Amino acid sequence: MLSQRAGYQVKMFYGSIENLMPEKHFLRDLEKAIDFSFIYEKVAHLYSNKGAPSVDPVIIIKMLLIGYCYGIESERQLENECNYNITYKWFLGLELEDKVPDHSTISQLRRRKFSDSSIFQDIFDVIVRKCIEEGLVDGKLLLTDSTHIKANANRHKYETVSVTQTPSEYMKRLDQEAYEQGLIPEPTSYVEKKPKEVDISTSDPDSGMLNRPGKPKEFCYLDHQTTDAKSGIITDVYVTSGAANDSTPHSGRIQAQIEKFGFETEAVCADAGYDSSEIRHDMYERGIKTYIPARKKPTEKSNYQESFEPDKFKYDADNNCYTCPNGKTLKFSCYNKKDRNKIYKASLKDCRNCPYREKCIGQSKRGRAITRLMHEESRNEQLKNNNTPEYYEALRLRQIWCEGNFAQQKAHHNLQKTFKRGINKLREQCLLSACALNLKRLVKASLYCDYFFHLPLFLRLFSC
Repeated sequence: MLSQRAGYQVKMFYGSIENLMPEKHFLRDLEKAIDFSFIYEKVAHLYSNKGAPSVDPVIIIKMLLIGYCYGIESERQLENECNYNITYKWFLGLELEDKVPDHSTISQLRRRKFSDSSIFQDIFDVIVRKCIEEGLVDGKLLLTDSTHIKANANRHKYETVSVTQTPSEYMKRLDQEAYEQGLIPEPTSYVEKKPKEVDISTSDPDSGMLNRPGKPKEFCYLDHQTTDAKSGIITDVYVTSGAANDSTPHSGRIQAQIEKFGFETEAVCADAGYDSSEIRHDMYERGIKTYIPARKKPTEKSNYQESFEPDKFKYDADNNCYTCPNGKTLKFSCYNKKDRNKIYKASLKDCRNCPYREKCIGQSKRGRAITRLMHEESRNEQLKNNNTPEYYEALRLRQIWCEGNFAQQKAHHNLQKTFKRGINKLREQCLLSACALNLKRLVKASLYCDYFFHLPLFLRLFSC
């Protein structure tokens, strides 16, 4: 029989929002896992002791975390969602009749008060430390990768400028070592490089033109993340322009994590884009193994097939020379100022009468030359870690955690693109996205532990 509701009248409701909040909910578990009262201490210096009362900063930060945990990109939409979603209001510590902060308040606080502070980095670090306390992070094996984020900039609106290039800190260190070895007259002789023509976006100058094989050629940012191999917790976030090199910030970020969290790191893993003498040498100096594939050398166009690779030439450290497969000596010739490496050359007479000439240099009138990195020894030692069972296991974990984290963040945690401009705002976005993923893993782990230890003893023994 068809029934019809009639005479509906709004009734008064007496009760608390606690009665409407589900017993099992992610936000309820999150509230148990993290005490967000530490935010008051972190932002106290940003507020004055006089004037009207401010909006509770914990509510603002929690609203931002809700947006990143549930993939709400718009702050206007975030305000609407928090107004009618009971679970969001409960997490914010509000009652049913309370209004959430206006979206413009969130925007102005984020842009004016929090933009020059370290609050988002502090929140990220607190979450990582909490994961360390829960045993989700040990810092033994750190996995590194980067992903590009499309900048809020028109790729057709740019200006080409001439930028003066200066060598990196590592190159300056190589110059100093070359000077101490007597290879160059002064350590500062080759600091300045020739100016380079680069495209700068007129909309977002902090972004950079991404120009990599298989990637879209557009203005982007790079989000460099380090992930702990134990449970996939992100332990470091660093943002650069899209034109930056992946390997440049790696050593500094690993050292920063060791100093900040007290990691006793045994190995690091990354893809072939991080194959640089800087990383291998710096990690070798710290006693850290590298599980990084060797970058494939580009095929040289020539009219002969070179069969004698540099590894076929034996190096004599005592006499500082190489010996070729024919037993001839390649003596030190000069120091390459541009690439910061040593060059060893064979005599023209030895190459002219060599029975392996066709296999080595073909019809070239020049003799064979070998280039040697300044830190060739440490590179060779690190390459011994490749093709071991630990190496392949580390690469497998890197693919699972690093690439999996980026996929999750781009699909569910606001990392696919950005509406912000400026590297500081992008850093905020990347940090909050990483916080959202870490919080989900932290809550999941705590739930598993609670469930596990409430099981009967015989079930726990069986599950072990």
